[in-house]
Amino acid sequence: MDQRNMILAFALSMLVLLGWGVLFPQQEPVATQQVKTESVIPADSSSEVVTAPEMKPSAESSEMQAVASAVAPVQHVAITPESFEISNDLMRLSVNEKGWLTRAVLTNYKESLEADSASVAVLKMEDGHSVYVNTGVMGRRLVQPFTVVKKEASTLLLRSVLDDGRMWERQVDLSQGSYVISIHDRIIDGGGLKLYRQVVERNPDKEANTFYEHMGPTGLLDGKLQEPDYDELDEKGSIRMASMGGWTAIMNRYFIAALLSNPDQDYPYYYKGDGRSYQAGLIDDGTVEGRDAVFKTRIYVGPKSIPLLESANAELERSVDFGWFSPIAQPMHSFLGWLYKYLGNYGWCIIVLVICIKILFFYPTQKSYESMAAMRKLQPEMTRMKEQYGDDRQRMGQEVMQLYKKHKVNPLGGCLPIIIQIPVFFALYKVLLMSIEMRQAPFIGWIEDMSVQDPFFVLPVIMGISMYIQQKLNPQPPDPVQAKVMQFLPFLFTAMFLFFPAGLVLYWVVNNVLSIIQQRLVMKRMNVD
Repeated sequence: MDQRNMILAFALSMLVLLGWGVLFPQQEPVATQQVKTESVIPADSSSEVVTAPEMKPSAESSEMQAVASAVAPVQHVAITPESFEISNDLMRLSVNEKGWLTRAVLTNYKESLEADSASVAVLKMEDGHSVYVNTGVMGRRLVQPFTVVKKEASTLLLRSVLDDGRMWERQVDLSQGSYVISIHDRIIDGGGLKLYRQVVERNPDKEANTFYEHMGPTGLLDGKLQEPDYDELDEKGSIRMASMGGWTAIMNRYFIAALLSNPDQDYPYYYKGDGRSYQAGLIDDGTVEGRDAVFKTRIYVGPKSIPLLESANAELERSVDFGWFSPIAQPMHSFLGWLYKYLGNYGWCIIVLVICIKILFFYPTQKSYESMAAMRKLQPEMTRMKEQYGDDRQRMGQEVMQLYKKHKVNPLGGCLPIIIQIPVFFALYKVLLMSIEMRQAPFIGWIEDMSVQDPFFVLPVIMGISMYIQQKLNPQPPDPVQAKVMQFLPFLFTAMFLFFPAGLVLYWVVNNVLSIIQQRLVMKRMNVD
């Protein structure tokens, strides 16, 4: 009976997992940081400025006014016709006449599995959803577009003039085998000027940001992960913080565009939204060389692959947030990656993972199956008690407990396999959901992407059949109503698993099959039919 209750609890917890995002979409992870910086930045300072940062007409020397200008609403940005393209072996990068990074195409990643599918563009400026990186000088504006001074395959040197006549040089470099863009800005005779730098996202899919998966503005400030969501920014307008080093970014499930700060420099950061456009940015004081203002920065535009993120040396791997199940999910992710080096297929890696988990928990599951077999052996005696005591549930319960005690049966022992699997199941769900390695990773035959549902629902049906067989091996509940509820569970789980990632259903199928084999061997050894 307790095992059935546990299964029901597991089913309900999964329903809660799926339904929570709809019922309670709001999360408040950054409230304390906002309080921290409100005293530095006047709350109403942004309201004084309504133009885009680079269009502000007059110079303002104070940092507060500068930050206020940077977080002012960004007007609709027209796509400039002229752009300059450089590339390396991983990326094609476009820079427009304003010096903005307007398009970054990752040549090793396709939008879909179709043969003619386009490569993924992490940065793009289009009429619909857009993500790009722009930069401007605080309190100044360009009076002429950037022109090319020098251009090579992976290097671009641009030059422009500010409204006060000072010259702005911008060099953009790509390195082979890297998703990090190096940018070196120099403003001649511009000592004391500041730059704002921000990732801008327009027209995002706000529904994609849920309680179990954050998308959109994010960052790592003072060692703490910040995940302000779209609705929070719509409500508050802006969130301002400060941090030594760190990074800020716009990201989706698999890709990220992140501004990486110098670890020994203090920065004002901000997040802002107006319902349509969202910015994750910072103010850069730069350094002074002679009479020039110099700004050096790195921007990561690429996949959220943990090894690649770690190679940026900025703790950017923290953007892959496995949440509460990180203690299990992170080693599981690493183990799957290690297995992949030898097996070359994440489907087989998941199967080996299940076998390892079964070996690790062999002893407790063996004891639980022995307990269930013993309870099944007592089934005729329990049926007799039910006939004898009828509706007297109290007496029936007392007699059943006496029976268990007499035969040294632990009715809670059968719960162990379920309890063990719950955290593993949710951790694997996060790994399959968030790991770019699983994106478009095939298994066999019709399963071409382990991170999405089985297109023909074969695995969910097999899972339902295996669950039904497993249920038949367990002792039947004495309560007829409960017995009928239990008979319905395989159908309920099958329906739930129809739209789960194929890799997750594969895990469950293999686990069920191995459990059936183990349980059947135990029953044979104990002479239980």
